[in-house]
Amino acid sequence: MPEQVMEKPAAPVARRSGSRPGKSGFGVWVPRLLPYALLVGLVVYFTARSALFLTPDNVLIILRSSSVLAVIAFAATLVIIAGSIDLSVGGIAALTGTIAAYLTVEGHPGAIWVALPIGLVCGLLNGALVAYAKLPSFLTTLGVLFILNGIALRVTGGASQLMDNEPLDELVNGATLLNIPNIIWWAVLVGVLVSVLAYRTPFGRYVYAIGGNERVARLSGLKVERTKLLLFGLSWLLSGVGGLMLIGQGSGSSPGMGDSFLLNAIAAVVMGGTALNGGSGGPLRTIVGVLTLGIVTNGMTLTQVDPNYQTVIFGVIVLLAVIVTVRRAETGVVK
Repeated sequence: MPEQVMEKPAAPVARRSGSRPGKSGFGVWVPRLLPYALLVGLVVYFTARSALFLTPDNVLIILRSSSVLAVIAFAATLVIIAGSIDLSVGGIAALTGTIAAYLTVEGHPGAIWVALPIGLVCGLLNGALVAYAKLPSFLTTLGVLFILNGIALRVTGGASQLMDNEPLDELVNGATLLNIPNIIWWAVLVGVLVSVLAYRTPFGRYVYAIGGNERVARLSGLKVERTKLLLFGLSWLLSGVGGLMLIGQGSGSSPGMGDSFLLNAIAAVVMGGTALNGGSGGPLRTIVGVLTLGIVTNGMTLTQVDPNYQTVIFGVIVLLAVIVTVRRAETGVVK
């Protein structure tokens, strides 16, 4: 009788770092807590360096100066969670603000709200290129960014536009609740709405599922293309809101006013702990990232750090945050 040979069981697939037996989740929780630790550490450091840092007036300055960035970062958050990226958020904020300022200067101050549906429709077209034409979001939105900046320059003729729009000025710069500037409350409202959408709705669960594993999400019956389409539409709508806040805060528009938001919004999302690969993170973490950026900028100014070094320090902090985030992200690259 031939000898029966028992096959050796296949070796189990290696588990990811941080999930091995005996690790007790240490490798998982430390990276998740690092953004909060960094935020607290910065507060302690700048408080020790400057007596003005933790005063109520300066806290309001930080929150006020971070409000527009917060709204635009919220716009980028859900797109990144879904495993894509939108580099055009700063561009649509600039274009929306430019159109609104132009309409005001031309004597149509009430028509500024037309800029929001324009942002929504253009965002849906942008989403269609990514979702249905299967173009990579990174290159697509980068190209769209150049187009948006070109249109904004054409509208303004390359010159700044000063405007006098009292309703918008009051809506943004007034202080109707607890003597806190309205611009801060608008950022809070957008943050609450995006958080509810992300954490408490089926749409939010679809976004996380797509970012975690798009192929599995599609096989599970999720409408991946439609979800992505709506994501980009929402992203541009919120960026448009940020654009209106921006011109309301500055009483006008200027060429390139959205340029600083291109990477700052993405940096805020990543510094809060949302993985560039998608599938993890969320709006609450974005708040941590936005506050971190605001505190770094404000604290270095108060402590009189040489402006030439501020950008370097800022870049190092962002780079470290990206490294930590990518290490704990599971698989894949930005799509």
